[in-house]
Amino acid sequence: MGLEKKVRIGVFINAAYSDYGAAIIEGVSRYCRENDCTLIVFPVLREAQGGRFNFQYDAMLKLINPNNFDVLIVCSATFVNFYNAQALIKEIRELPPIPKISIGLDIPDIPSLLVDSTKAVSTLVEHIINKHNRHNFLLMNAGSMSIESNERSQVFFDTLKKNKIRFSKDKILCGHFNFKDAYNTLEKYIKSKKKLNFDAIFCCNDDMALGCIGCLEDNGIHVPEDVSIIGYDNVFASRAQDFGISTVDQLIEEQGYKAAKLAEEYFLKKTVKNHITSFSAVPIIRHSCGCKKTVHKGASFADTKKLLKHNIHFSSSIQVYMIHYFLSESQTPVPLEKLYSRLAYCFELFDISSAMLFLYDKPVYVKKNPTFVVPEKAVVKMTYTSKDGIVVPEYKFNPSDDMLPEICSKLLSDGHFIFPVYAENNQYGYLLIKIGKYEKIFYQTVFELVAKEIIAALKISQAEKERAKLKTKNITLEEYSEKLQALSRTDEMTQILNRRGFIEDAQAMINRFVSVGKSGLVIFGDMDGLKSINDTFGHEAGDRAIKAEADILSEIFRTTDIVGRLGGDEFAILAPEMTKKDFAFIKKRLATKCQEYNDSEVEPFVLSMSIGCTEFSSRQSNLDVLLNEADQKLYAEKRLKKEKKEAALKLKKAKK
Repeated sequence: MGLEKKVRIGVFINAAYSDYGAAIIEGVSRYCRENDCTLIVFPVLREAQGGRFNFQYDAMLKLINPNNFDVLIVCSATFVNFYNAQALIKEIRELPPIPKISIGLDIPDIPSLLVDSTKAVSTLVEHIINKHNRHNFLLMNAGSMSIESNERSQVFFDTLKKNKIRFSKDKILCGHFNFKDAYNTLEKYIKSKKKLNFDAIFCCNDDMALGCIGCLEDNGIHVPEDVSIIGYDNVFASRAQDFGISTVDQLIEEQGYKAAKLAEEYFLKKTVKNHITSFSAVPIIRHSCGCKKTVHKGASFADTKKLLKHNIHFSSSIQVYMIHYFLSESQTPVPLEKLYSRLAYCFELFDISSAMLFLYDKPVYVKKNPTFVVPEKAVVKMTYTSKDGIVVPEYKFNPSDDMLPEICSKLLSDGHFIFPVYAENNQYGYLLIKIGKYEKIFYQTVFELVAKEIIAALKISQAEKERAKLKTKNITLEEYSEKLQALSRTDEMTQILNRRGFIEDAQAMINRFVSVGKSGLVIFGDMDGLKSINDTFGHEAGDRAIKAEADILSEIFRTTDIVGRLGGDEFAILAPEMTKKDFAFIKKRLATKCQEYNDSEVEPFVLSMSIGCTEFSSRQSNLDVLLNEADQKLYAEKRLKKEKKEAALKLKKAKK
């Protein structure tokens, strides 16, 4: 192209490890290889897909700016199954002002690639109606939240209506676009019927079609002899072909290729000819609908079906073995300097041809839905290529100006995936990996394991530095051990004793007082409504409530008493020489302090705690037994509170 600098393309995609996402990325990568473009993929996961710290991936999006990228491809179709379309459009508009291309969703003012599958789906459905005389359909879709599934389902409904075939809504099953859910949902449906009431299934993707084939064959129902199956995607064409699935090919890889081409043209010309670029999906007729076509050379469809689940998961078993190997090698954490050789061997094993590790000067605390600010200081900690192995440049740079310093530019090829290196809320930097021949979900898992190894290595390196400092300050090993012992017995959040510390100290004190004929109380406490606080105001508010309750307990009990947090919202107190008469006073004081907190603080939640007690003495001095008895008294107290609240509500309604 005669350009001094490569065109830099970013890809914003959800669940890049899906069949669809993998095909899109392959198409974009192929174009970038052919046209010498730089490509970096930003894979993200939304909260609905599980994972408490998925927001760490969102923080990586702050690296998308004109300093780092010339144009951004947004794989919008990968988000809309888990994400409101309007919210997605709003998020895309809030990204920095660089040229953008959308794949799958028509976004105003952004050139978009769309697929028209109306004719292809209609052709396939009519094919099994007219060619194979099937009229009793099931629909296996992905649920009402999926825009793509709804569009495909609507074409299916329209085609049945056109052909005057009745369809009942109770024949709509949900398989969430995956093999397992489709298999289980269909099996449950079959077992609920006295006899087979369908002879065809339209599946909104091929993974669900595979699940249906496996389920039917396992239940003695044969495809296509008893039931015709049609799918949608043809994503892994070899897999769909191997299992003879009649399906719709929406040319996904070609969409990725075309999007990359449009992206480059958009950046160079600052405009595109058409707002919408449309692809027409193509119907693919194979064996699962009933047509007598060979599946692949030397194999019959019947033989292939018997090995269905084995064949699907065979390649995965190899990848699982490699993960097992990595875990076995990682049994002993090592400092970062010693980790590199281990990583180099594993990168070679995993077909990772290049990797780069960038660490911030200091870890950044990241909150959910934050305004993440990229740090100004970072270091290129490690680079790896299959040719040169591990290099440790220790090159300092400003990632807010340029996420990839000059020394790394020669290492970039047609596509790297970027991942955050994090532990819970703390983000330490990011890792770029050029993935190889295995499935994307395998590399997602590899990254998570590698990131954990890096974090562990950093902590060990830090610990070694701390030990060196302790040595220079002439701190003895005994003193250091005592410090570690104290830390191991202290609850990190509240700074009172944790379960271990409380159990040790409380049992020792009980034994001492019982030996001289004295008694006292074991008190068990549980916060009221913590789950509601977490659900309504978030876990950070719940943490503040727990800290406040710990402070109140420390205030109202004596310095000679032992207060500890057993875990979650559960607390325990040992109060020597305190009686049940004293306990009534403690309950009132606890309620008063909670009310004072509620009246004086600006917190939106209401702080409250229920407590129960039992007496320790020479008759019973086992702390575990005593805590269990106090816990039972606590729940009696909770029931009483609940009954009073319900009675008050009834009285209020009666007065109205």
